[in-house]
Amino acid sequence: MAEASIVAEVTETELSPEAEFIEGIIVGVQSLPLAWAYIGTALLFLALLVVCWSLPRAQVLADAPPERWRDLRLWASALIVLQLGLYVVFS
Repeated sequence: MAEASIVAEVTETELSPEAEFIEGIIVGVQSLPLAWAYIGTALLFLALLVVCWSLPRAQVLADAPPERWRDLRLWASALIVLQLGLYVVFS
């Protein structure tokens, strides 16, 4: 009994211009050094911190008594700084 071998030819398919553009972006991002990912993530944490403090105090303390510890921006800032510290230490 003769063994039959199956040979598959891989042919390149033509991509649409949009797909080529997206593929180019993906290849470009994958070629970036890993340090850029660390820097980008740290910048996102810092941007979140800026957005947190850009909210007006009246909006943050809408129905709460005016005690300083009830300001959610402080708690959010503490958590963002903690998370950023953990990210820096373990990456």
